[in-house]
Amino acid sequence: MRETVREVTQVLADLLKMNPDEIKEEDRLYDGLGLDSTKVIDLLLELEKACGIEFDMEELDPEDLETVKSLAACIDKRKMAK
Repeated sequence: MRETVREVTQVLADLLKMNPDEIKEEDRLYDGLGLDSTKVIDLLLELEKACGIEFDMEELDPEDLETVKSLAACIDKRKMAK
């Protein structure tokens, strides 16, 4: 999961034009990092490329998009299901 957290952090940093060191795994995507629904879609598209997975929007739970760590866990589940 450590590697996935790093991937999520890097993609977020690029998307938000931030230093990756400023993003912590406990950071909340909406409240903490200020993502909105459009940015979340951009994030998911970039993560699909970076992680080699596909997200089905209907299968995503709101909890998957709460924090950097919960998103990384969601990605790891999808990688294992491949």
